[in-house]
Amino acid sequence: MNTIDTITLLNRLIVTAKDGEAALRAAADEAYHADIKEPLSEYSHFLGDAARELQAAVHNLGGKPKGAGTFGNTLHRTWIHIKANAYGRDEGVILNEIEADEQAAEARFSEALTWDTPPAIHALLERQYVGTHARHGQIQALRARLDAPH
Repeated sequence: MNTIDTITLLNRLIVTAKDGEAALRAAADEAYHADIKEPLSEYSHFLGDAARELQAAVHNLGGKPKGAGTFGNTLHRTWIHIKANAYGRDEGVILNEIEADEQAAEARFSEALTWDTPPAIHALLERQYVGTHARHGQIQALRARLDAPH
């Protein structure tokens, strides 16, 4: 893979991480139980850190890193706030809203590992995939716990 392709891949992942960071922050703002709010917030911080690492990698490759997420994600965050309020801040609804996004983000990081990137970039992508996978699993576990009969 050439440098331009690597920069393009990293910039796509920056947008994915920035979108995830913002959506998870919005979800954490809507949650009210600490055992849900804290993991959402932590995952948001992880993705923010991931985006900054990816931006540094793009810069080091001589490229211009993406700086923000997508407009579609802005609409999604607004939808999270509206839906959460419409359902009385039901945390199950909040987790459902971010579940598909987090599954897609995990898939993007996983797919990035199949690209022929330089060893240092591959190590970065692998570390971020492992972190994304683990945190997505935590979100799924929270959702399962909320869905379990009491």
